[in-house]
Order: sequence, then structure tokens, then C-alpha cells
Amino acid sequence: LIGTGPFILKKWLRLSSLTLEKNPAYNHDVYPSEGDRYAHAHSHLKDAGRKLPFIDKINFSIIKEGQTQWFNFLSGKIDILTLPKDKYDLAINGGRLKDDIRKKNIKLQISPTLTYWWLSFSMEDPILGKNVNLRKAIAYAFDSEKFISRFTNNIGQKANSIFPPGTPGYNPSRKLPYEYNPEKAKEYLVKAGYPNGKGLPTFNFDVRGISTLNRQQGDFLKQQMQQVGIKVNFVTNTFPEFLRKSEQRKLQFWQDGWSMDYPDAENTLQLLTKNSFSPGPNSTMYSNPEFERLYNKLKYLKNGPEKFKMMAKMEDIIFKDVPWVMQYYTRNYILYYDHVLNYRDSDIINNHFKYLRIKK
Repeated sequence: LIGTGPFILKKWLRLSSLTLEKNPAYNHDVYPSEGDRYAHAHSHLKDAGRKLPFIDKINFSIIKEGQTQWFNFLSGKIDILTLPKDKYDLAINGGRLKDDIRKKNIKLQISPTLTYWWLSFSMEDPILGKNVNLRKAIAYAFDSEKFISRFTNNIGQKANSIFPPGTPGYNPSRKLPYEYNPEKAKEYLVKAGYPNGKGLPTFNFDVRGISTLNRQQGDFLKQQMQQVGIKVNFVTNTFPEFLRKSEQRKLQFWQDGWSMDYPDAENTLQLLTKNSFSPGPNSTMYSNPEFERLYNKLKYLKNGPEKFKMMAKMEDIIFKDVPWVMQYYTRNYILYYDHVLNYRDSDIINNHFKYLRIKK
């Protein structure tokens, strides 16, 4: 059966490759005109009004190893590659393509995503959940920039808000109320009633996997906390085990994250509401009456000044209560050859293949 999309599945080799072919019955779209925002983002406006799709076939290669991906791309067997983070230094210098890569007629597109990460606390925990100064001490003790450098190769973008870029109302000028400062962390430990960590139990920090990288991330946080007197034991889990603990409210302190279903503030804010308590996505079990009141108004508002002002108020509440310590936003560094025209990445819109054209 032929569906209604621009391409149809021609061949699928499990764990190896997918081949899509142009759907001869597709006649729904033409390339946008000059007044369209999509067309305006590209230099190939001569395509305006032409029937889509342009290309006859797409081959997707399923390659797990970053090294193999990289060699296949450099040899021209792959046209478009989301750069593996461990190959970042081979292609990028100071956020720009290295000259030897650029001379191969390769282009770079830095694409923001709607995936982001933070540290979460169980607000039901009798110590962590009941002592905001202790949570602030942890916020000041954690070096997000060092974490981003070490574990994302500086591809991650340091978070400045609970909302990721791409969310209407996101404010790039926002600043987190905390930054890495071990001395301030120690001051807040005193305010929390635990000078130099004296009297604190050892906290469990659960990581989301069992890989070497997961262990390294757990050990990194352990050392960060240790320097101000907070003792942490990191616990490895398979990802299904981690999810079970989250659903059963058995997590104490952990790294959490979210990939937005749609780019609207409500999709972030619902993570912190009563209706989303575990086994829903609010695994912190955070609740604040004023936050709930504002949320129940905001979810019916259209994008505009009133909604954006309310977003800032709700964010201020989260900054004050610290159920989350924001870390970073994921970004994609995408390489592609200059014979691929009309390429534009999007984190939630995956129909860009129909616009692609190959320069002959």
C-alpha cells in the first residue's frame, strides 16, 4: 500500500539500513515561496513553487560506532552526519569548522534542540526535600561548565532558564540565581544547619545507566560535593531500573532531563505540578500552591506578553524553591556536504527531507 507521505519504505535491513523512495502518488506540496519563513532561511529560492519531493531516494545507514560514522562521512558514503561528541575536536575549533574539514566542501549547522538536563531532588526526602538551603548549597557546589566541557565536549549549552531555547517566551538574558562557587556552597551549608557537612548522612545519587560514561558522571558529582563536605554515593542502574525507581519514588538525588513534546512553556511547567506526580513525570514530587495557581491560568493563555510575564513569575518560584539545579541544553552539530541543498534541521519537525535537493 502507498501512503500519503512524500516517501515510501522500499527496503529495511534491521540494524543496518533503511531505504525510502519517492512516492509517485504524492502531490500535496510545492517548495515554499519567497515570502515563506522556510524559504527565506535558504538561498535556493529558485526552487519556489516546484513540486516536492526533489530527490528520488534516501538511504539511512544505521551505524552505532562513532568512529565508523566519521570515516564513512569523510569518505563521502554519508551526506549528512550529526557529529558524535567524541569526534568534535576533529572537526570543530572554537565553535567553527576546521579549515581542513571546510576545504572538503563540508558545511556546519549548529542546531538547538528541545532536550535539556538538570539535577533533581526528591522533595519527599526528609532532609534534602525539607531544607532549601541544603539544595542551594548543592547548586553552588556543582560546576556545570566543567561538566559540559568534560562530558559533552562543549557541545552542550549552559542552561540559563528552566525553559530551553525554542520555547516561545524563553529569555536568553535570564540568569540562574546560582553559579559554581564552593565558598557560597559552604555558606549555605551553615545556613542549612550542617557546617562543612557535619551531621549530614551520605546521599545516594542515581545515574541513568551502567556505562563508563555514567560512572564517570557519578564520580564527577561525588567529587564536586565532597569538596564542600557533602558525602555522596553514586548508584549505577540500567535505564529500566532507573525508570522503575523514578515511578516508585525511590530516588533521592539524580540527573533528570526532558525532550519536549511540543515547544510550549506548559510542556515544561507540567513537570512540576501535582497532576504529574510519579508515576507521572514529576518524579521530584514538587508542589507549590502559587505555582499551581499560575499554571492553571497559563495553560489557557496564548503566546504573548501576559503569558511570558507569567512564565517568568513561575520560573522565579522554581529558582526560589530549587527542586531542580539546571545544567545544560543539548545541541546538535551537524555536518553536511555542500551538494546537499535546502538542508535545515529541526528537533521536532522531521519532514525536512522532502525539501532536500542534490546539486548536480
